[in-house]
Amino acid sequence: MTVLLGCALLLTGSTDTGAAWFNIRVYGREEPVLRVPVEIGDRIELSHTHSVHRRPVHEVYSVSPSAGLAMEELRADAHGANLPSGAETVDGVTSTFESDGSGYRVDHHGRPLGTVRMVVGTPDVDHRLTLRGHQIRLLDLVAPRARVELFVQTHPGGHTE
Repeated sequence: MTVLLGCALLLTGSTDTGAAWFNIRVYGREEPVLRVPVEIGDRIELSHTHSVHRRPVHEVYSVSPSAGLAMEELRADAHGANLPSGAETVDGVTSTFESDGSGYRVDHHGRPLGTVRMVVGTPDVDHRLTLRGHQIRLLDLVAPRARVELFVQTHPGGHTE
């Protein structure tokens, strides 16, 4: 199933913002399963239940003019496998780690990622994107355990990494 024009119309009222497109595609396939017009600087939020420690995780990415997707922040109420436990430096960008009584927040300061590759979780993990005020459940687009790539194009025919 490919969700292209219908989703573009739903989220913006038009099919062309002239800026960029956020896409999701299954590994090994050319055509995206989702294409949504976005603006440079837009935030894309990914929320899910951590598959190991069963606690909520919230990640925030931004649409970058030079990097495609950039990592902005990660929030969680408890530590878990593959989650940060302090500040770290990746690709020359050092994150800021803040903890309070309700959990922690890691500010990644717009660290360039290009694309985000991930495995879509089962219904108990329930990966959901929030984009331009609308929520998109990844399991409505692909099967559990599908390997997908989140990326930005600067125009519908060109891929930005």
